[in-house]
Amino acid sequence: MTYSYKAIIFDCDGVIVDTETISNTILKSMLSECGLELDDETLHAKFTGFTNQENLINAEKLLGRPLPANFDEDYRQRFHAVIEADLDPIKGVRDLLNKITMPIAMATNARRKEMDFKLNKIQLAERFSTRFCVEDVENGKPAPDLYLKAAKALNVAPEDCLVIEDSIAGITAGRAAGMRVLAFSETLDANMQTAAGATECFHTMKELEGLLGI
Repeated sequence: MTYSYKAIIFDCDGVIVDTETISNTILKSMLSECGLELDDETLHAKFTGFTNQENLINAEKLLGRPLPANFDEDYRQRFHAVIEADLDPIKGVRDLLNKITMPIAMATNARRKEMDFKLNKIQLAERFSTRFCVEDVENGKPAPDLYLKAAKALNVAPEDCLVIEDSIAGITAGRAAGMRVLAFSETLDANMQTAAGATECFHTMKELEGLLGI
């Protein structure tokens, strides 16, 4: 099926840049060091795509005690060490973006410094001149604030926007904003994404090109 739309709003991590696997691996390892073992289903459902603050709260609830005081800072240092050394766009993303003629924006739960670093690193900052991070809204995903703010900036009604997401939190946010969500299922379970409200799932950017009619 090909979808009609007037604008496309992209998530960043796991959709534009291949960072979600990196962050999940580091988080899973660090939580294991603290005595909390997570299976992949729990990791994707309760941690992937959420803000760092929400992840800390969820981890402490599951662990039953506070995390070490330096946990968040240690996580950020490990994560940045990896992406500073090597960071690539998702396969096919450049070709996809080159073919899109409709207005686009980015809406991410990352902080501005992290968002800008990633986009500059893969040389796509200019392509996403309209972009918003978690610091731009009162509530990050799964609340709809980021997607609604992006739609307003593009001057396009929410129902005329397509969201490109992967995480459960992001899919929930897009649907709450009244938008249709196409979910990238390369590493996440398509059944979980559909249950969260994804309109359709795709496994490659070439497949997404078909859904977008480009």
